[in-house]
Amino acid sequence: MDELVTVKTSDFEADLAIAKSYLIDNGIDCVVNGEYITISLPEGGGARLQVMSGDYNRALELLIKGGFAKREDYDFRE
Repeated sequence: MDELVTVKTSDFEADLAIAKSYLIDNGIDCVVNGEYITISLPEGGGARLQVMSGDYNRALELLIKGGFAKREDYDFRE
């Protein structure tokens, strides 16, 4: 069963808006979950860009291709 998995995090939801639009434009349904955070948290990543688990690897490839992430940021699933 598909479930939501996180592909990118940020202290601010707005930082994920362009990456979200990019994924949607490339056929990946996604959501941003989290609350607007006004201060930076030490552990970071208050907002999460999430996709269905079946789209995980493709979403990661798109984020890398689009310049939103680096390959070494991720562990790809088999």
